[in-house]
Amino acid sequence: MGSFGTYLQLGYEHIVNIAALDHVLFILVLMAVYQPKNWLKVVLAITFFTIGHSITLTLSTLDLVKFDMKLIEFLIPVTIMVTALFNLTAAGQDQSSKTKYWLAGIFGLIHGLGFANYYGMLTLGESSYWSALLPFNLGVELGQLLVVFLFLIITIIFQQIIHVKHQSWNLFFSGAGFGLSLVMILENWPF
Repeated sequence: MGSFGTYLQLGYEHIVNIAALDHVLFILVLMAVYQPKNWLKVVLAITFFTIGHSITLTLSTLDLVKFDMKLIEFLIPVTIMVTALFNLTAAGQDQSSKTKYWLAGIFGLIHGLGFANYYGMLTLGESSYWSALLPFNLGVELGQLLVVFLFLIITIIFQQIIHVKHQSWNLFFSGAGFGLSLVMILENWPF
């Protein structure tokens, strides 16, 4: 399991797997507020998220950061819920606001700690622990890009062909994200 391609594939599969529903749901809720013509803003928000989770994945790999995984599994759906609620505010719907980028970056830090647990299990006892970090991260990013690309296509179909209003689209995905994250919060309640 020491090859670049293997870890690239494992990172990719981690995102496109049903077990990564929380991560994918966060990305979808993060994107729900943006219109397809603002695809560059989507890329920026996802980039801030990527930077955040890459930082904590690396810090965790270095054993510089350690958190109780029960707390992290609880906080991940909290990030989804907060993002969904933010999408419904005037500030959250402001397409020119940079707040969404910072929110994505901060919440990426929490998601990265969730990745760290999975990554640690994959490389347990491996001598290639560090050499696997880059391809694993790249695989995660490829999976995220696939999710972003597919969601943008679906958004274009619904908003420009079927003529679903952007407000309704945002309300639907933010509401669904809120509801699903509430279930995950209750399932992972650590207190």
